[in-house]
Amino acid sequence: MQTTAGGKGAPGGADDRAEQGGEGTEGGRWLISYADLITTMMVLFLALYVLQLAKSKQLELRYQTLETKTSQQSAPAPAGGTQQEARKQLSAWLDALREKGLITVTDVPHGVEIGVNAKILFNAGDARLLPDSFDVLNQIAQGLQQDATGNVLVEGHTDSVPISTAKYASNWELSSARAGAVVRYLVERGIEPHRLAAIGRADNFPLVAGNDAAARAANRRVAIVVQY
Repeated sequence: MQTTAGGKGAPGGADDRAEQGGEGTEGGRWLISYADLITTMMVLFLALYVLQLAKSKQLELRYQTLETKTSQQSAPAPAGGTQQEARKQLSAWLDALREKGLITVTDVPHGVEIGVNAKILFNAGDARLLPDSFDVLNQIAQGLQQDATGNVLVEGHTDSVPISTAKYASNWELSSARAGAVVRYLVERGIEPHRLAAIGRADNFPLVAGNDAAARAANRRVAIVVQY
């Protein structure tokens, strides 16, 4: 009886171990599947991250290219070229007045000097603008409006004959008043006041040497210096 009981007990123990082994094998397969899933998800997320980096890099390059193009388009032209063009435009605008002998246009180191003889602008010993001067000054003002950046210095010049009246004690006062009259007129015609300055030179900068009538007539003038 014992032998038979023992014989029956042995197969039962083997079956238990087989059943336990089967359960262990199924558990190991589940872990392997889980690990594969995690690995696949990591690869997917890594691929998405790399793709996002690539898109960000492309976007950054596009912005840089756009900024470069914008900078090139908006970059100002060289100052020298711009100033030279402005001088040419002003001179071309004033050609009609120059050809009629109403003004002179001269290139100076820092700009263009427009000379207007005093007989066109004023009566002798006076600083009130003559009506005949308005057309000349209007065309000059229109030329100055084409270049709204350069400063404009208006200089009054007299001849060497002394003056002493109740209104003008000397040529200093007369030349300053004439320069101021031209400045006021240009402001009324739309030239920005901050661009303008009036200065009296009296007879200290003669255009022509000599004291004869022709030299004195040439030296009585207003010079409008457009600075660049």
